[in-house]
Order: sequence, then structure tokens, then C-alpha cells
Amino acid sequence: MSAQETPEGSFPSPTNSTWAENLYEAIFNTCTAEGFAPVPRQAVLEGLAPALGRGEAKRIIERRRGSRFLRGTAYGFEQRDTDGALLVLKVELHGAATLPWVINDRTRSAWLHPSAENQERLEELVDQQRLVAAWTVGVERARAARRALASTATPAEKDAAVAAVETAEEELARARRELEACEQALGKRRPLPVVRAVTEDGAPLAALTTEGVRAEVAAEVQRYAVEMLRRRARQRPYDLVESLVQEGQRDSTVVVLQRTPVTDQDGARRNVWRGQQATGANRADARLETFGISAQQLLTGVPQALLRLPGEEENRRMVVRGLGEILRRISALLNAEYVAPGRDPEGRAQRAMRIAQVPARVVVGAKKPERLEESLRQLNVHEHLRGQLDYEDMDRSLGLWSTLVKAYQAAGRLGELLAQEVTQGRVAAGELHEDAIADALVGARALDALDVLLPPGDEVSPMTLRDVAIRCATVMLFPPVPPRPENLAPRAPMPTGRYWPVVRAALQEASWSQENGTRAKRRTEIWAAVVAQHFLRPGPLAAAEGLFGKAEVQFGVRPDARSLASLLTACRQGDAAAWETLVRRHLVPGMISGAEPFITPNEGSFKAADRKGVRRSPSNAVQSLVNAYTDPPQGVTHELLVAFAEEILHAPDAGFGVPDEAPGTFWAPDPLGNPREGVLADKEWFDNLFPLTSFRKGERQKPPAEAATGAEGAGSGGDTVELEEEIPESALARMTRLRAELASAVTSNTESVTAVVEQLSQLLAIIQDAVRAREDADAPEEPAEVQKLYVQDFGKIKEEAAKIAPLLDAATLAVISL
Repeated sequence: MSAQETPEGSFPSPTNSTWAENLYEAIFNTCTAEGFAPVPRQAVLEGLAPALGRGEAKRIIERRRGSRFLRGTAYGFEQRDTDGALLVLKVELHGAATLPWVINDRTRSAWLHPSAENQERLEELVDQQRLVAAWTVGVERARAARRALASTATPAEKDAAVAAVETAEEELARARRELEACEQALGKRRPLPVVRAVTEDGAPLAALTTEGVRAEVAAEVQRYAVEMLRRRARQRPYDLVESLVQEGQRDSTVVVLQRTPVTDQDGARRNVWRGQQATGANRADARLETFGISAQQLLTGVPQALLRLPGEEENRRMVVRGLGEILRRISALLNAEYVAPGRDPEGRAQRAMRIAQVPARVVVGAKKPERLEESLRQLNVHEHLRGQLDYEDMDRSLGLWSTLVKAYQAAGRLGELLAQEVTQGRVAAGELHEDAIADALVGARALDALDVLLPPGDEVSPMTLRDVAIRCATVMLFPPVPPRPENLAPRAPMPTGRYWPVVRAALQEASWSQENGTRAKRRTEIWAAVVAQHFLRPGPLAAAEGLFGKAEVQFGVRPDARSLASLLTACRQGDAAAWETLVRRHLVPGMISGAEPFITPNEGSFKAADRKGVRRSPSNAVQSLVNAYTDPPQGVTHELLVAFAEEILHAPDAGFGVPDEAPGTFWAPDPLGNPREGVLADKEWFDNLFPLTSFRKGERQKPPAEAATGAEGAGSGGDTVELEEEIPESALARMTRLRAELASAVTSNTESVTAVVEQLSQLLAIIQDAVRAREDADAPEEPAEVQKLYVQDFGKIKEEAAKIAPLLDAATLAVISL
């Protein structure tokens, strides 16, 4: 079969160049008439036209007033009447024409922020993968050469062959160890590629583009994206590939045209245009699997051996790159296979028949192309949040976070909130680039866009950028609510300010007055998921349980305006409030997601073989560290605490650690703040130094509010004066304050009782172990006088415990009248 002869059949051939030009003209004229920015011409010629099904180009084009337009039935709109409105083309595409989009909401937690450091690590990993592949081939060749030796070979030749095999195996083992080190440096994840709208002649258009990378790097990113998709799809209760084979694809998915600039091994640069499945990515992967090619091959090139036409010589060094040629070869091979006598009923042609063409809505116009990626991301979030597959907890939380950030933008409150609360009015809201900041907060670009929010005194570094991102997430999830006005009627609705209604609508919560722990838990999970994405080794969501309570949900969290350097200086000078702020708002993320986590979920057995430290609630671990500043355990000093805090802040970015341990680990500090070599700072060390606390924790310190944020507008500052006499507190203000303190007091007492129960469980375990040890040693029992003293002590404990139930009964009756 010649290169131009393509058998007719169900699998379509690419659209010819004339109809491709006609299609672009129709798209351009229609977008202009509707007020949308069109896709680039090359996107249509190289990414869309080759992928169209049979006769689709002719079906969707009509002539009006001497020009070509899209037929009215051939296009529609997504998110109409919004800034993110899209014009989509309703067509049938070749089943093997599109790729799973890397930016998939269901796999969001599997990606790193796209920083320059992470990109360099990815380059090193790809180089090491090539080296491992080369040495794997070298080992096979050395073994084949040894097997091919004739029996008459001399001993020297045999020894040389054996030595060659051993050398190759040693080099392969070393390359694999270095590859594992590269994987560890990335936390076994990959940096998410940055995508933006394509710009031509200074104008953005309705297609996306990534940053230029090597072809091997682009292929690795696509491979990893598919691997993560398949991992998430294991929850599916049926086989998606077999479903498509038996029933085809019934629903239409959204496709965006994306350019991937790549550099080949010979140094040549080229632009790869492909349709990316913004929705239906799993179906795109399943279709490619059925057609027998991988996503990374479709992106960077398919080996000719997989698409060799009849009569064509096999060339192991040839790669088919053009989308039109790839699809032409696939269709030719499958059409020929399908009409061949005695075809295999389980062959590719038969299995791919029902997905030879699939329905799609291709984005060909955008109202604001600058927001194209955001609009598509929200379509993806919406499909998954209301889809049939369950989310992973981390990805569900990140999807809700993306929805919340968009809600702040849509309400025009994002820049205002961050300027007022994070920068404390130092930067005006109008000076903030909201789109760039929003992309950085959801992980769509590097955190460098947040440098304008850094407090004075903080240099731009991965540590400070991560810290300001965490500040933003905290205040956005727990926005400040103004105090209840004194003149407000008792049953009047509480004015919640500008920001709380945005959060309520985005997360679909109950009204402000309905205080409940479920809302606090849900927001804490979202906070934990967002914060975890800033670390190479994200900790579990359960490790943040209880760190935010009902009070933080109802009244918000006001960030401290001081920089990290200022907070550390204040801690050295004896400022207990600064230490509490540093611990609760800045150290906790690193203590959960560090190389050696110090805060873990309150789950599992006390005697688990793989558990470091003791089982304790996250809030108990945080409280014990806070209390250590004013009531230090034995051996704890302010110097030790500050040194520990500095290590926690810097550890995630450290490329080195304790010898034979993961990068980011560090030696435990001594009372002078110097590292104690040989003592690893881990959870066991932390729990021994900062034991379980069972006493009532004090009221959390809050930074002074320099400006009240309420429904009436921005707060007004001014000079303050101190009166000679205290202003008496009104009954209404006292009631409001005590109601706010009640939730914290209940939480504190719950934790205290829980800690007592845990300690009594430990006491029982010690006694039972002592009894077993005495029986094993065949030793005599303790004297009766000693046993009697123990019984008396236990009786006193029971007497104190008996007082708890009546007090709780009285509190229960009282709270009914609150």
C-alpha cells in the first residue's frame, strides 16, 4: 500500500488542507461576529483539522454574504454571559486524536508547584532516566555477548565477557540509586506545567501554550499525568476501556487546543499542537490504550514500528510526529485490518470500532482568553465535584479551594482581602495582579507572583513565599468577621462583613448563626490540603484535625503583620504571644509535612511497631509546644525553641539532611540551640521533650486588629490614648465575649479529658506488663501494705472522676438557656 492510499472504512482520514483553511476562515468570522477571540490559525491547521471525523469540516461550514461561517447548529457556548465565556465547536473527532489534559482537578495533589528549582530537578530526573535506560540496554548486550561466546573461547575472552557484564550491572545499579535520589528530591511528584493563553501580535487568543522544554521532559510530564489518572481511576466500579469498546462514548467532552514547544535531541525546536481533554481525560486515555499508542507518544512522536504500513520497511530510528500523519496511519491500518478476511474478533480494529469517532466540544473562541485556563479548570472541577467517581480527600479539598479562589475573584474581593489582612494596608488592592495571585494560590504558576505580599523585612525566598501563601490560605478560609454591634437587636441577623458570605456561598455552608463542628472540620481539611501542596512530602489531612475550631470559623483568623524574621526576634526577646503566633500559624505546616513529621494523626495503636512517638491529638502537640515557652519542661530553653523553629522553617527547602536520612531532616538542638549530633529530631524526640499536656490551655493570643473589617467598608485607623480608668464592660459585650470563649473552653476540656483517658490507659498497660513480668520471673507479689496504698490512690482518682458527671449534667442544663 502506498503512502497516499488509505482504505475506506469507519476510521476517518485527516481533513485535506483546503477544507482546513476553510474551517479556520469560518471560525475566525464566527468568533468576530459573536465578540470572541478566535483560536490561532496553526492550532486549527495542525491540531483541529487533522482530528476531525469524516465529512465534519463540510458539515459545520456554510457560506453567508460571500464569506464562510460556522453553522448555527455547529457551535454553542460554555459559561455564557461571564468573563470566562467560551465558544465551543460541536464536532466528532478521531478517537485517537486527543490527549488527557495534564491539569486535571482529580489529580491536583499529585503535582508540585512549578518553581524553577523543581523544574531543574525534573530535568535532572529525565537525564537520569535516560542513563538508566542506556545502561539497561548495555547490560542486555553484555549478557548476550557472554552467551554468544563459542565453547572454544579462551579463558581470557570468557573472563573479559564476565567482567563486562559485572561492570554493566554495577553501573546500572548506581544509575538506579541516583534515579531514586532524583525521585526523592521531587518527593516522587512532578512540577505542574504552567499554561497560558497563546499570544500573537500582542493579542491573546483562545488556545493554550506551555513553557518550552525538551521533548523528553514533555513526554515524562505527560506519562506521569496518565499514571496519576489511572491511579485515581482505580475507584471506578467498572472497566472503562471495556465500556468504551462495548458501548462507545455517548457524552460530549470539552477539548482545548494547546501548543507544547519542545526541543529535540538534535537541538531543533518545534511547536506541537494537540487537542487536550479538559474534561473526559480518563476516556481519552482509555481510547488511546484501545488504539495501541500512549499519550506521550502521541505528543512527541510515535515509533514507526507501531504504525508501519504494508510494504514499508521497518526503521527503528524513525518517529512519526505530525498529528495528521499519525491519524492517517492508524486509520489505514485499522480499516485494512477490519476488512481483512478472518479478522481477529479481539483485534484492535474490532475493539476500536465504536470509538472510531467520538463527540466533542472544541474550544475555538474565548471572551477573555487571559482567563481561558481558569475557565477550563472550573469546568473540570465542576464535573468532578458532581461526578460519579469519588474524590480522593486531598483532591476534593483542592477542588473546593479552587472554587473558593474563583468565588473571591468573581466577587471582586480577592485583592481587597489580601491587601487589608495580609499586607495590613501596606499595599493597595488595585496594585495587586489578582489573576497572577489566584493562579499562584491554586498551583497553576510559581509562587513568585506573591512577592508583593511579603511583609517588610522578608527576603524573596522559597521559605518566605511559602509562608505568605499559607497566610493567604488561612485568611481566605477563615476570613475575619466584625464583632457584633452593641446596638444590634438580640434576634437580628449578624452582619458578617464582606468576606464570610463569599466563603459560605462557595463552600455551600449553613448560615453564620448555626455554629457546628462539621464546618470547622471541613474548612480545616481544605486548609491542610492547600498547605500540604507547598511541601515535597505532604502530610495527611487528619494531621491537622482540631487545629481550627468553631471560633476561628465564626470570627476568622487575623494574620500577624510581622515578618518571620521579626517574629523570631521577638521570640528571642521573650515575647510569648509572638511564640504562639509563630507556632500556630507558621510552624504547624512544616511539622505536619516535614521529612520527619512531628504532628501525626491521632490514630493507630499505642504499641504499633512502626509508630514514632506517642499517640496524641494534633492540637495537643501544638499546645504542648506553645506552653513550653512559658512553662518549659526539663531541658527546654528559649534558645532550643527558637533553634527548633528555624530548622522547621528551613528544612523543607534544604537539599541536604542528616547522613543516611531523607533531605530536610536535622539534628535535635541542645539547650543552647546548637545541634546535638547523633540525636535525630523526629516525633519520638519531640514527644519525649514536649509530653502530653492535660491542663487547660489558655486563651489563644490574637494579633491586634489595626483595622476593623465589616459590612460598612474599610476600617479606619488613628492615634490611640490610654484613659486613667478602665472602661466598664457592657453586659452585651460580656455576653458576646463569653459566648466566643465557650467554644474554646469546651474544646479545651474535651482535650483534657481525652488526655486523662489516654494516661489512664497507659497506667493500666504498665500495671498489666508488670504483672506479666512478675509471673514470668516467678517473683513474689508486692507486700500487702504496698498494694493497699496503690488501692487507696486509685480510690482517690475514682472520687475525683465521680465529680465530673454531676458537673457535666449541670452544664448541660445550663447551656439550654444560653
